[in-house]
Amino acid sequence: MMTHDVIVAGERLTLHVQRAIHWAARRTVLVSDVHFGKGAVFRRAGIAVPSGDTEDDLARLDDLIREFAPERLVVLGDLVHGAATERSDWVERVRAWRRSHPHLDVLLIAGNHDRHFDVRSLGIEVVPDRLDVAPFVLSHHPSPHAGAYTLAGHVHPGVVVRDGWRRHRLPAFVFDHDVGMLPAFGTLTGLFEIAAAPGRKIVAVTPAGLVPVGSQGHRR
Repeated sequence: MMTHDVIVAGERLTLHVQRAIHWAARRTVLVSDVHFGKGAVFRRAGIAVPSGDTEDDLARLDDLIREFAPERLVVLGDLVHGAATERSDWVERVRAWRRSHPHLDVLLIAGNHDRHFDVRSLGIEVVPDRLDVAPFVLSHHPSPHAGAYTLAGHVHPGVVVRDGWRRHRLPAFVFDHDVGMLPAFGTLTGLFEIAAAPGRKIVAVTPAGLVPVGSQGHRR
Protein backbone atom coordinates (compact mmCIF):
# COMPACT_ATOMS: atom_id res chain seq x y z
CA MET A 1 0.00 0.00 0.00
CA MET A 2 1.27 3.44 -0.90
CA THR A 3 -0.53 5.12 2.03
CA HIS A 4 -1.40 4.02 5.54
CA ASP A 5 -3.68 5.90 7.94
CA VAL A 6 -2.90 6.18 11.65
CA ILE A 7 -4.73 7.95 14.47
CA VAL A 8 -2.36 10.08 16.54
CA ALA A 9 -3.56 12.39 19.32
CA GLY A 10 -7.09 11.94 17.97
CA GLU A 11 -6.14 13.10 14.47
CA ARG A 12 -6.08 11.00 11.32
CA LEU A 13 -2.72 11.18 9.57
CA THR A 14 -1.99 9.59 6.21
CA LEU A 15 1.51 8.19 5.91
CA HIS A 16 2.84 8.15 2.36
CA VAL A 17 5.45 5.89 0.79
CA GLN A 18 7.34 9.01 -0.28
CA ARG A 19 8.23 9.44 3.41
CA ALA A 20 5.69 12.16 4.09
CA ILE A 21 2.58 12.69 6.20
CA HIS A 22 -0.63 14.24 4.95
CA TRP A 23 -2.75 15.87 7.65
CA ALA A 24 -6.00 16.26 5.76
CA ALA A 25 -7.82 18.23 8.46
CA ARG A 26 -5.22 21.00 8.11
CA ARG A 27 -4.52 20.49 4.39
CA THR A 28 -0.87 20.10 5.36
CA VAL A 29 1.93 17.86 4.12
CA LEU A 30 4.83 17.19 6.51
CA VAL A 31 8.32 16.05 5.53
CA SER A 32 11.62 16.11 7.37
CA ASP A 33 15.36 16.08 6.71
CA VAL A 34 15.42 16.89 3.01
CA HIS A 35 19.12 17.85 3.06
CA PHE A 36 19.21 19.77 -0.22
CA GLY A 37 22.79 20.16 -1.42
CA LYS A 38 24.16 17.12 0.41
CA GLY A 39 25.39 15.56 -2.83
CA ALA A 40 27.24 18.76 -3.70
CA VAL A 41 28.88 18.82 -0.26
CA PHE A 42 30.04 15.23 -0.72
CA ARG A 43 31.38 15.88 -4.21
CA ARG A 44 33.33 18.94 -3.02
CA ALA A 45 34.91 16.67 -0.42
CA GLY A 46 35.96 14.21 -3.13
CA ILE A 47 33.32 11.62 -2.28
CA ALA A 48 31.89 10.14 -5.47
CA VAL A 49 28.10 10.29 -5.26
CA PRO A 50 25.75 10.65 -8.25
CA SER A 51 24.25 14.02 -9.08
CA GLY A 52 20.54 14.58 -9.51
CA ASP A 53 19.46 14.12 -5.89
CA THR A 54 17.92 17.62 -5.75
CA GLU A 55 15.91 17.01 -8.93
CA ASP A 56 14.70 13.66 -7.60
CA ASP A 57 13.60 15.13 -4.27
CA LEU A 58 11.85 18.11 -5.88
CA ALA A 59 10.02 15.73 -8.23
CA ARG A 60 8.83 13.71 -5.23
CA LEU A 61 7.58 16.89 -3.56
CA ASP A 62 5.72 17.76 -6.76
CA ASP A 63 4.11 14.30 -6.74
CA LEU A 64 2.87 14.85 -3.18
CA ILE A 65 1.53 18.31 -4.04
CA ARG A 66 -0.37 16.92 -7.03
CA GLU A 67 -1.79 14.02 -5.01
CA PHE A 68 -2.93 15.93 -1.93
CA ALA A 69 -3.29 19.57 -3.12
CA PRO A 70 -2.16 20.91 0.27
CA GLU A 71 -2.33 24.51 1.37
CA ARG A 72 0.85 24.16 3.41
CA LEU A 73 4.10 22.19 3.25
CA VAL A 74 5.98 22.01 6.56
CA VAL A 75 9.58 20.76 6.68
CA LEU A 76 10.52 19.48 10.13
CA GLY A 77 14.12 20.63 9.97
CA ASP A 78 17.25 20.20 7.89
CA LEU A 79 15.90 21.43 4.58
CA VAL A 80 19.51 22.03 3.53
CA HIS A 81 22.65 20.11 4.36
CA GLY A 82 25.49 22.62 4.43
CA ALA A 83 26.95 25.88 3.27
CA ALA A 84 26.27 27.00 -0.30
CA THR A 85 26.73 30.05 -2.49
CA GLU A 86 24.53 31.77 -5.03
CA ARG A 87 26.45 29.82 -7.70
CA SER A 88 25.41 26.45 -6.25
CA ASP A 89 23.23 24.70 -8.82
CA TRP A 90 20.79 23.35 -6.26
CA VAL A 91 20.09 26.83 -4.85
CA GLU A 92 18.65 28.23 -8.06
CA ARG A 93 16.84 24.98 -8.77
CA VAL A 94 15.08 25.10 -5.39
CA ARG A 95 14.26 28.79 -5.92
CA ALA A 96 12.70 27.96 -9.29
CA TRP A 97 10.69 25.17 -7.68
CA ARG A 98 9.45 27.57 -5.00
CA ARG A 99 8.38 30.09 -7.65
CA SER A 100 6.42 27.34 -9.40
CA HIS A 101 4.18 26.97 -6.33
CA PRO A 102 3.20 30.56 -5.50
CA HIS A 103 0.00 29.58 -3.69
CA LEU A 104 1.61 26.96 -1.46
CA ASP A 105 2.66 28.04 2.04
CA VAL A 106 6.11 26.51 2.64
CA LEU A 107 7.45 26.61 6.17
CA LEU A 108 10.67 25.28 7.70
CA ILE A 109 11.09 24.45 11.38
CA ALA A 110 14.82 25.16 11.56
CA GLY A 111 17.09 22.18 12.19
CA ASN A 112 20.73 21.93 13.14
CA HIS A 113 21.94 21.82 9.51
CA ASP A 114 19.88 24.84 8.47
CA ARG A 115 22.21 27.22 10.31
CA HIS A 116 24.65 26.88 7.40
CA PHE A 117 22.40 28.62 4.86
CA ASP A 118 19.76 31.38 4.89
CA VAL A 119 16.72 29.38 3.83
CA ARG A 120 14.63 32.56 3.68
CA SER A 121 16.58 33.46 0.53
CA LEU A 122 14.80 30.54 -1.15
CA GLY A 123 11.41 32.15 -0.51
CA ILE A 124 10.63 29.84 2.40
CA GLU A 125 9.42 31.00 5.81
CA VAL A 126 11.51 29.86 8.79
CA VAL A 127 10.42 29.20 12.37
CA PRO A 128 13.42 28.89 14.71
CA ASP A 129 12.32 26.19 17.13
CA ARG A 130 8.80 24.75 17.04
CA LEU A 131 5.32 25.34 15.70
CA ASP A 132 2.27 24.68 17.88
CA VAL A 133 -0.65 23.41 15.81
CA ALA A 134 -2.96 21.68 18.28
CA PRO A 135 -2.87 18.86 19.16
CA PHE A 136 0.69 18.72 17.80
CA VAL A 137 4.00 20.41 18.37
CA LEU A 138 5.95 20.37 15.09
CA SER A 139 9.70 20.45 15.68
CA HIS A 140 12.99 19.14 14.42
CA HIS A 141 14.17 17.41 17.57
CA PRO A 142 11.96 14.59 18.88
CA SER A 143 11.54 15.94 22.42
CA PRO A 144 8.28 15.51 24.32
CA HIS A 145 6.20 18.59 25.11
CA ALA A 146 3.67 18.71 27.92
CA GLY A 147 0.07 18.77 26.75
CA ALA A 148 0.81 18.06 23.09
CA TYR A 149 2.06 15.31 20.80
CA THR A 150 5.40 16.00 19.11
CA LEU A 151 5.93 15.28 15.42
CA ALA A 152 9.61 15.57 14.52
CA GLY A 153 12.53 14.37 12.42
CA HIS A 154 16.29 14.61 13.03
CA VAL A 155 16.87 10.93 13.85
CA HIS A 156 16.36 9.47 10.33
CA PRO A 157 14.58 6.44 11.86
CA GLY A 158 14.85 3.06 10.21
CA VAL A 159 14.03 -0.54 10.95
CA VAL A 160 15.47 -3.92 10.04
CA VAL A 161 13.05 -6.26 8.28
CA ARG A 162 14.04 -9.86 7.55
CA ASP A 163 12.79 -11.74 4.52
CA GLY A 164 13.99 -15.29 5.03
CA TRP A 165 17.78 -15.05 5.13
CA ARG A 166 17.85 -11.52 3.73
CA ARG A 167 18.14 -8.48 5.99
CA HIS A 168 16.71 -5.15 4.81
CA ARG A 169 17.39 -1.76 6.43
CA LEU A 170 14.44 0.46 5.63
CA PRO A 171 13.30 4.00 6.47
CA ALA A 172 10.40 4.03 8.90
CA PHE A 173 7.75 6.12 10.60
CA VAL A 174 7.88 5.66 14.37
CA PHE A 175 5.13 6.59 16.84
CA ASP A 176 5.62 6.39 20.58
CA HIS A 177 3.29 7.55 23.35
CA ASP A 178 4.06 11.26 23.04
CA VAL A 179 6.53 11.60 20.13
CA GLY A 180 6.34 10.57 16.49
CA MET A 181 9.27 10.63 14.08
CA LEU A 182 9.24 10.90 10.29
CA PRO A 183 11.80 9.14 8.11
CA ALA A 184 14.28 11.37 6.33
CA PHE A 185 12.84 12.61 3.05
CA GLY A 186 16.14 13.28 1.27
CA THR A 187 17.57 10.81 -1.20
CA LEU A 188 21.11 10.89 0.26
CA THR A 189 20.36 10.23 3.93
CA GLY A 190 21.34 7.45 6.28
CA LEU A 191 19.32 5.49 8.84
CA PHE A 192 19.32 5.08 12.59
CA GLU A 193 17.86 1.71 13.52
CA ILE A 194 14.88 1.83 15.90
CA ALA A 195 13.98 -1.30 17.84
CA ALA A 196 10.46 -2.52 18.51
CA ALA A 197 9.11 -1.64 21.96
CA PRO A 198 5.80 -2.04 23.82
CA GLY A 199 3.27 0.49 22.57
CA ARG A 200 5.53 1.63 19.73
CA LYS A 201 4.12 1.68 16.22
CA ILE A 202 6.59 1.33 13.36
CA VAL A 203 5.66 1.56 9.70
CA ALA A 204 8.45 0.61 7.31
CA VAL A 205 8.90 2.22 3.90
CA THR A 206 9.60 -0.55 1.39
CA PRO A 207 9.99 -0.42 -2.41
CA ALA A 208 6.57 -2.09 -2.64
CA GLY A 209 4.80 0.21 -0.19
CA LEU A 210 4.25 0.78 3.53
CA VAL A 211 4.38 -2.15 5.94
CA PRO A 212 3.43 -1.90 9.64
CA VAL A 213 6.03 -3.87 11.58
CA GLY A 214 5.83 -2.57 15.17
CA SER A 215 3.47 -2.90 18.09
CA GLN A 216 -0.09 -1.79 17.46
CA GLY A 217 -0.50 -0.47 20.97
CA HIS A 218 -2.80 2.36 22.04
CA ARG A 219 -2.16 5.83 20.58
CA ARG A 220 -2.94 8.97 22.51
